[in-house]
Amino acid sequence: MKNLGAALDKVLEEALDAALAALREKATSIVVGTLERSLEVRLKALLDGGGSAPTPEAPARVKAKAAKAVGVTPKEEEEANPPVKVRRRKKEDTPKPEEDLAAILEAAKVALAKFGGVTTPRGKPLPEVLHRRLKKTLEHAKALGKSDLRLLAQRAMAIIDIDPMAAAMGSWQALAARLGLPVPLSQA
Repeated sequence: MKNLGAALDKVLEEALDAALAALREKATSIVVGTLERSLEVRLKALLDGGGSAPTPEAPARVKAKAAKAVGVTPKEEEEANPPVKVRRRKKEDTPKPEEDLAAILEAAKVALAKFGGVTTPRGKPLPEVLHRRLKKTLEHAKALGKSDLRLLAQRAMAIIDIDPMAAAMGSWQALAARLGLPVPLSQA
């Protein structure tokens, strides 16, 4: 029994040695292939551009390990190589809500002109009635503190485009309710 166990241990050792040798060869071939490609890229860059090829920036973790190996602390490294400050863009001037609402209503008036020549059953021009409904709805949204008036106007215009006569015959509260805005119960 002891001979069998010793023979199995010897076979396992030889198998492990062979596997390790095969892994070494495979790892070597992978590293050699990677280095060949890297060398090829650098040579092409040198021949084409006359300068050095751009090398990828090492991750912070690798830099920290290298700094430890050299004996440089991260603070010393930061003092030697200060971080580059990125310039921030100026914030765009956002229009005031009053100007924004006026611009939205002017654009809506132009868009509602396509209903020109059509009147409501009471004889009023359809574009004017729809403009009043939209204006009142957006003013209500602004009073509620909504800042996305442009989006609300687009959604309202989509509702109006589907059935302009129903939007004109209904109240502004009905349009506001279809947009999901809260309407006081006394007005609903």
